[in-house]
Amino acid sequence: METNQSLQNEIAALKKENLEYKESHSRFETVFENSRMGNKIISAELKILQVNPAMVALLGYQHKEEIIGSNIFDYAPDYCHKDWEVLRKKLWQKEMPSFTLETCLMKKDGTLIWCQVTSILFPDHGKTLGYTIIEDITEKYYLKLQKEEFISVASHELKTPVTVLRANTQLIERKLKLGGVITADIIKFNSIAAKNVIKLNHLIDDLLNSTRIDRGELELHKTIFILSDVIKACCTHIRMEGKYKIIYSGNHLVQVYADQFKIDQVLVNLVNNAVKYAPESLEIIIHAEKITGFTKVTVSDKGQGIEPEHLAKLFDRYYRADSENHASGLGLGLYISSQIIKKHGGSIGVESIVGHGSDFWFTLPD
Repeated sequence: METNQSLQNEIAALKKENLEYKESHSRFETVFENSRMGNKIISAELKILQVNPAMVALLGYQHKEEIIGSNIFDYAPDYCHKDWEVLRKKLWQKEMPSFTLETCLMKKDGTLIWCQVTSILFPDHGKTLGYTIIEDITEKYYLKLQKEEFISVASHELKTPVTVLRANTQLIERKLKLGGVITADIIKFNSIAAKNVIKLNHLIDDLLNSTRIDRGELELHKTIFILSDVIKACCTHIRMEGKYKIIYSGNHLVQVYADQFKIDQVLVNLVNNAVKYAPESLEIIIHAEKITGFTKVTVSDKGQGIEPEHLAKLFDRYYRADSENHASGLGLGLYISSQIIKKHGGSIGVESIVGHGSDFWFTLPD
């Protein structure tokens, strides 16, 4: 009787354990199938045993059957095979209970996506399998590359005016010690130093404003002012050189409700951009007009224009259309300008025809 009862207890325990396993497996399948990230199960040979719909979509396929049974190496460029070998070594040789790496995979159409791969081992009917989560970090990866390039560019751009400034102040000091008289050379050295102080200030302002934008701390202090007054007073550093003419056209009585100093900054950025990328255009025209519901300001040059492939990226952070030709700047001016205008509730854009020049414009709502 006792033996019979013991057997019944064992059967009941097994049934309970089996029920718990089925419930756990069902929960796992629900999470696996419905995850927004790519999920897959792989063997120790990196053979793909199962994938979820997000993984199928991530690799650009339509059906699971196109992927199940293949090897992860089939989707990895040759130079990324080493990443998966490291994963296999770390996991299946039990060096680490879980493993995370960054690598790239190739989609069905041949394009590459950068991924963060997180894998853990789990037992399944006497086998040890790998459960892998794939997160598409392509955008983050290229942003990281941009930041690294930006740091390199920023270091160079900041170092150059500082070096010139130091050299010229030393020359001025030496000249004054020798004669104590302000000569033509001293005036020249002082002018060069002053220009580099202005350049340094612009670079530092760009860095500070970029940081404020990241923190959501870009504040506006709006007042009503006559736009032509700000336009006529802006860009004194360019006007003083005497090389370029900044011409105002349009309604001289247009008033706007905006942050006067921020709008001045946008104008300086757009005019600096014209001088930098259209140096042959000795006239830069700033036109303001009142349109129903808003005011539109356009900064025009008659330079070589901008290639169509660059236009959509000009207002992206760190983007420099002429970076291959080592144009100066941090690639922040147009980005900061776009954020300032958006903060005002306006729009910003560019129209350009190669060989004829460019029109950078922005609007401010009434």
